[in-house]
Amino acid sequence: MEAPPRSGPSAIDSLGKGTVILVIGTFLLLLLNFISRVAVARHLSLVEYGDFNLGLSLAGLLSLVALLGLHQAVARSIAENPDPAVRLKLIRWTAVVTVVASIASSVAVYLSAGLIASLFNRAAPGELTVVFQMFSVTIGLTLLCTFLASIFQGFEDTFPYGVLNQGVQPAAFLVFVFVLFYFHLELQGALIAWVISNVVTFGTLLVYTVLRLPKHLPAKVAPSAHLPAGLWVLSLSLWGVTTLMFVTGFADTLILGVFRPEQDVGIYSAIMTLARLIMIAAGAVTYIFLPVTARLAGEKNFEMIRTTYVTAGRWVLIVTVPMFLVFGLLPTDSITAVFGSSFASGATALVIVTTAALVSVSFGPVNAALAGLAMTRPLLFATAVSAVSNVVLSFLLIPPYGLLGAAIAWSVARVAYPAAGMLALHATHGVTPLRRNFVLPLGVSLAIGIPLFLAVGFVHHPHWVVYPLYFVGVLIFVGAILVTRSVEEGDLFIVRMAEQLLRRPLPKLRNFLERFLPPDTPRTLA
Repeated sequence: MEAPPRSGPSAIDSLGKGTVILVIGTFLLLLLNFISRVAVARHLSLVEYGDFNLGLSLAGLLSLVALLGLHQAVARSIAENPDPAVRLKLIRWTAVVTVVASIASSVAVYLSAGLIASLFNRAAPGELTVVFQMFSVTIGLTLLCTFLASIFQGFEDTFPYGVLNQGVQPAAFLVFVFVLFYFHLELQGALIAWVISNVVTFGTLLVYTVLRLPKHLPAKVAPSAHLPAGLWVLSLSLWGVTTLMFVTGFADTLILGVFRPEQDVGIYSAIMTLARLIMIAAGAVTYIFLPVTARLAGEKNFEMIRTTYVTAGRWVLIVTVPMFLVFGLLPTDSITAVFGSSFASGATALVIVTTAALVSVSFGPVNAALAGLAMTRPLLFATAVSAVSNVVLSFLLIPPYGLLGAAIAWSVARVAYPAAGMLALHATHGVTPLRRNFVLPLGVSLAIGIPLFLAVGFVHHPHWVVYPLYFVGVLIFVGAILVTRSVEEGDLFIVRMAEQLLRRPLPKLRNFLERFLPPDTPRTLA
């Protein structure tokens, strides 16, 4: 029998606080990455930009492979095991494994850079060899940074990932890329700036860990003699999941680089930069939802998991629906305003991938829920279906159709993954986003936003209009929540947070939001 929802408020608060930090970090990442990627795209040639993104994609894939899934396993195990001795043993042991994997993976990629480059450019692999050699350094640093952030993820502390990982790295890259471009270093400048930004990020995370980790672990506790039971099974399962997820996300880019010139890779990378903006908010919520779900599962509080699932999924839509309205309905304006007219040929592909991105996030934080509930087999199955479909469709569609083929392959894979996972979640625990407070605001906002944004396309306007139109989309979705009376108790977390910041009660704000609660909802905050 399910336990009563005794930890509900703390779960919502933990989810809310983590989400706020991650949203801040996400918007830092959005703003800083936006400026730096645009600077790189506009400053480099399409070939150089394609080379840079091939290195970025390959380094990201190899980083996940070398992690062996330990980062997610550590986060879940720390959240699930309150024993400080077990936590200390887990952290120390995983630190050793991560350091060894970091050094080995960086050295291996550096030594084989020429061979890897020849797969993408047989005629002149020299410049790509340098690209892969530079990115090999960042593979080891990425492993170390991800491991340090995962420790605090297990303690439901999102600051290292949300602010340091997502804020410091793009900020440092932005600063150094402008400095090095000033000295006309071109592609070499972008590569050096990327390496330096990763070094700065690792140093910042290391200092944070040294200062903060002792506050989570008692000073006099001796490490346990044994690691948590089932750690390797969980780790290897999650390793397969994360690796396959990256294949879903980036196999199309790498395969495009094999069959098509680097110019196409440059344009497609710009398109995918915009498409992935739609999913960044989902990633932020997912990051904190995993340990919250693991804790609630340990308490057998499955009803609260179902409730917070809907709340978390709807918070994501507030950010993502406006992005879809802009990128999906005004694609030429969007890509031209951001990257320049030389990238405008990717507008049709942008419509395809942004539509798929919206559908994908509309399923909710599927992967975090599956991982938090230790449903590794359904999670592995869903990611395998997604990854295989991306690889197969990429090989079938990219040679004849180029950018459009890559966009279709990624889109099918992106939607297949949460769809397969959602079936398993609903069948086993009754978790689903198909509730009134989720579906109604989404439907109303799309019913209003789609005709409005399509109408803008028929009126003469400058390309920069997409920037203010994003905020119009936000207002449409928030208005849809209020009009449909879809405010939830979880949404009232914003009131508690505002009261803590201002150190005073806000009864008028509470009363205003409570007017839009469903009629049968008890007013616990009143």
